Amino acid sequence: MNLLSRPLHTAALLSLALLTACTGTNEPQVTSKVALINAGGSELRTLTPPDANTGTPAATGATQAVTGAADLEVLPGGSQMIVAFPDRLEIRDAALKVVTTLLAPSDVTRACYVRLAASPARDLVAALSDCGNGAAEQLVVYRSDASLAFVATLPPPTPTSSDLARFTVTTSGAVWLARPATGGGSELLRADSTGIKVMTVPPLAATVNDLAMRGTSLYAATDSGVRLVNQSDGTLTPTPALTGVYTRLYGGDRLLAAWLGSAGNQPLTIWDGTKTSSPALVTDLRDVTFAPDGNVYYLTGSALTGADTVLGLSQNTWRPTAVLTNLNDARAVTWLASD
Repeated sequence: MNLLSRPLHTAALLSLALLTACTGTNEPQVTSKVALINAGGSELRTLTPPDANTGTPAATGATQAVTGAADLEVLPGGSQMIVAFPDRLEIRDAALKVVTTLLAPSDVTRACYVRLAASPARDLVAALSDCGNGAAEQLVVYRSDASLAFVATLPPPTPTSSDLARFTVTTSGAVWLARPATGGGSELLRADSTGIKVMTVPPLAATVNDLAMRGTSLYAATDSGVRLVNQSDGTLTPTPALTGVYTRLYGGDRLLAAWLGSAGNQPLTIWDGTKTSSPALVTDLRDVTFAPDGNVYYLTGSALTGADTVLGLSQNTWRPTAVLTNLNDARAVTWLASD
């Protein structure tokens, strides 16, 4: 059986999500679970969030002690997820049981996985390996059948921190990565099965803080606003889609979340391509995921909160619902399909 792909289920989930968006109803069309990394990477957890519309309380799921979990992403169909550990990637089901372990391919000098990014269809997942001390960073990309798509070794210079290398996977199967350029500004790199190329020569004058996909469009959070990236040559549109110096972007099929994290307690901005609105001020944001039931879930180091994006964007009425409030150094969150 294809380990990562549930195409019919995925299509159904996306159709229902679009139905929610088009009808404007605030009743979720699909009930989703969430999975998260807690306790500094030593715990995996799943649960079904509370339903603010019906008053249904949260339902506790599975909990699994682990060592060094760094990031996670849901896979096509929503019944499985991929979890990054420093030396390996694991495919786990909704009960947190290991389905498959993906050891580092032979052309990876040494695996030191720090972060994941999935394509909008979640048929490709990229993992960034950064061992520090100036060693070259590598991108390891897997297809939806668990086969290796490609490995790309990033050219020097390596950023002083792996967090300065921000990347996302496009609908075409390419990985775009932004990092600081020598002498200032930023450079954008594009990697696919044919190799890796620096797209911006000379470097961009703008500082690119993050990259994310909204549907088929690639956006960059820069020091002069969130700008659309031309995927042919890496140029940025002159007019920003969102104004403000956002430091983090989180993409979805039709939505984009942006956060000005450098200044502490800041609005989490949700944008649907036309309207912007904010469910709350957020401090210490760690991750954001858009579930197919129309909810956004945002994670801080100590709490997980959910909000209905359809109601929020259509009426500017947000009803943030606390999902978990007793977390300890939480790291990442994603949605899962209900059983």
